[in-house]
Amino acid sequence: MLNKRVLLIPDAYLGDFSGAYVSQIAKKLLLELGCTVAVYSDEVTEDKVEEDGTKLYYRYPCNFTANWFQGKHKKQYTHVLDDFNPDTIFTLGSVTNKSIIYWSMARKRGIKVISKIFMQDFFCYNYYANDERGLCTKCLDLGFKEALFRNCVRSNDKGLKGFIKKLNSTINRYRLQRELTKADAVITSSQQQVGFYVRYGIHRDHCYTTPLYFNGDKLKKYNPTMGDYFVFVAQNRIDKGIHLLKDVLEHCNSNVKVVAAYASQKSIDFALNNYGLQTYVDEGILEMRNECTWKTNLGEVIAASRGVINPSIWPSTTEFVLLEVLGLKKPVFTYKVGIHPEIIKSGYNGFVADTSVAMAAQINELANNKYLYKDVSDGAYKLYQQMTDWEGWKNTLKEILGK
Repeated sequence: MLNKRVLLIPDAYLGDFSGAYVSQIAKKLLLELGCTVAVYSDEVTEDKVEEDGTKLYYRYPCNFTANWFQGKHKKQYTHVLDDFNPDTIFTLGSVTNKSIIYWSMARKRGIKVISKIFMQDFFCYNYYANDERGLCTKCLDLGFKEALFRNCVRSNDKGLKGFIKKLNSTINRYRLQRELTKADAVITSSQQQVGFYVRYGIHRDHCYTTPLYFNGDKLKKYNPTMGDYFVFVAQNRIDKGIHLLKDVLEHCNSNVKVVAAYASQKSIDFALNNYGLQTYVDEGILEMRNECTWKTNLGEVIAASRGVINPSIWPSTTEFVLLEVLGLKKPVFTYKVGIHPEIIKSGYNGFVADTSVAMAAQINELANNKYLYKDVSDGAYKLYQQMTDWEGWKNTLKEILGK
């Protein structure tokens, strides 16, 4: 058992969405290892103690000027460090929504620093380092000035206000890089992201890979069956590949039916008006289903499907959708980016494609082959068990904390 005092600094801790789940699982893993845990959160308005004895310290939100006018942040953070006296700081999620002093002050005090980073905002002006064509590493390869002087491929910030915003972002990323490269450990879920870390300046020996912490309890109530339609868990974001769905549908056979699960009619209208999907609705290939979320009936819809189309081109691509689909024993169709080619073997536990034409061909085949469905369904669940190995998660943390 480890006798460590760990201060978590997460994006989210309270609530029932993905970032909070990750933080709650991290806390539970640390407690099982014998650690004492506290949480530094901007979701509370004052210091408090949870029912299990965990201290929650109030954290000022980090706005546009947080890294320039650091006085109140330093004072508050000093209080937390003095009061809790941690051995380790463990940041979770984004890095640019946190003050740089969370790393620098800990390092100066000799406190171990671990960062589990979900996004690419440590090197990218955006949270997600891609444009409509896929991965973008301009700022990683050429420096953060690329977004400042040559215009970020995804930024709509124009004029003087936009320039000031980019200038602030550029300077703060250079400052953050000096601290983050000195972290004792960084954790991610794919070898591709490890490659980003190394190019960024983090020593490879300080890089660890472990799947995204995921709580699959909500999946247990569903009974997966082989259906006759496919599901697209829809989000109108290019990193989730919404603009590529039409290219896949264009090459699907007429007997293929796809349900696009949306949270609202407003989002459906936006997708129809901006992503070329109306034709496929008219042809009967695509159904836009409203108010279809985990809080309504998305679980049932996925559980009764033939498979799930996940056209994400976000480099991390260990999103909850992937784990939810695998946990419901469903074949998943993905592009060859991020973790997908590292864990998925086409025709065994899912499908990976280089192009939309290839993805459509895989969908067409599965639509007409129930035996293939059975094999891939079994493989998908084995992969899910591998990626949600609690002891594996715990052993990685034990190794990091024990050094």
